[in-house]
Amino acid sequence: MWEAEAQARPCSRYRVHMARRTTVRVDQELLARGKRALGIRTSRAAVEGALRRVVDQAEGEQARQAASQLRYLESLPARVDLDVLAGDHMWR
Repeated sequence: MWEAEAQARPCSRYRVHMARRTTVRVDQELLARGKRALGIRTSRAAVEGALRRVVDQAEGEQARQAASQLRYLESLPARVDLDVLAGDHMWR
């Protein structure tokens, strides 16, 4: 039975991560500062570390904004009369 499932969905149980080589022009002084700031010796590790920090920060900010918006939406019934908003007379 498992073999039939594997044949029907061959990639459904595996996740493949492939690294890719990319050439980027980087300010060498800025790269050296980044290595020192992060306490990292290699350029690759410094770039990856900096990217991880930026992504984590941006994703954290997005999550905070989404939580704030949800709290606001959940508080609307206490701030407005939903029956008035739902009524036809409101939108004439």
